[in-house]
Amino acid sequence: MEYRQIHYWQYVPGLEEENVLEAALDLSQKGRHDAYLAEIASFISENTGAKYVIIGQLSEDKKHIHTLVFMKDKTVLDNYTYPLKGTPCEVAVAQRFCYHPFDVAPAFPDDLELQELQIESYLGSILLSDDNEPVGLTVLMDVKQIENAAFAEHLIMVLSPAIEEEIKMLR
Repeated sequence: MEYRQIHYWQYVPGLEEENVLEAALDLSQKGRHDAYLAEIASFISENTGAKYVIIGQLSEDKKHIHTLVFMKDKTVLDNYTYPLKGTPCEVAVAQRFCYHPFDVAPAFPDDLELQELQIESYLGSILLSDDNEPVGLTVLMDVKQIENAAFAEHLIMVLSPAIEEEIKMLR
């Protein structure tokens, strides 16, 4: 599918990154279980160094995201629902991808969560249905710049089909 391309940079993974991407492919083909999305989020966090990872499902009215996994420092936190309006997630849904390497909180002053968590950097990628309709997002956030954002996007891209399949089964 066309959206599964690295967006804003020329990127060729190194040997260590190739090994991580191979492990991601193995994970995406692994048998499903109740904590599968949390396992994927933990894998993303571990291999990108992102402080926060969110895997979220878009509401039927397409105005909210309900987190299926909300993880901080590889610890799963309580899920919650938040409005898209005025957030970088709104941009990710509209443009299929959103990356703010720094100063994301000031760029979205109405997003109080970004302020409260002191988020500096944001990377969000859309999840799509079989009909290429938005169904959710995978988001990385950090209090510092996300290291190697091109690799992070590539990793999310590899894991997106498995996440999308889980969302489809939840619906």
